[in-house]
Amino acid sequence: MADLVTHLCSGLLVSGALAPRRAGVLTMGALLPDLGSRMPALALEALVRMGIPVPEVAIHPWAVLHMPLGTMLGCALLAGLFPEQRRVGVFGWMVLGAAIHYGLDLLQDHHGCGYFLAFPATTSRWELGLIGSEQTVVWTPWLALATAVVWSLRWWTSRRKSSDR
Repeated sequence: MADLVTHLCSGLLVSGALAPRRAGVLTMGALLPDLGSRMPALALEALVRMGIPVPEVAIHPWAVLHMPLGTMLGCALLAGLFPEQRRVGVFGWMVLGAAIHYGLDLLQDHHGCGYFLAFPATTSRWELGLIGSEQTVVWTPWLALATAVVWSLRWWTSRRKSSDR
């Protein structure tokens, strides 16, 4: 859960600095790799724990959505839900959010398990190993606070500008 909040905050912080009107799509891109891959697998595993038979082959394919190629496909599918004239822009902002997601994930150390960034071209795994994979738990409250501060300042300055008119 902390990792999902970290990715949410990273999308909101970057969009708050670069393009507040694109916050929704950029943040969706930052969440998409985990929402598309981990959430379905976790839900299916929960069904198994409840005694509902789910073939194991149905649980693991979702992992491809936590790889850049799968994420790009997800971004393209979601962008397709927008009006045609906005699709390219929405796709670009979602891809930026996904790139932020992968940048944060690469900082982690998964004891050599890393991420398949170039799948299917190669099955090599990458990670920088600068922080432990559970370190996001420590950073989550601070990122949430920073996000609240940034967006509160944005709101406050926009209110001041509108009242000056």
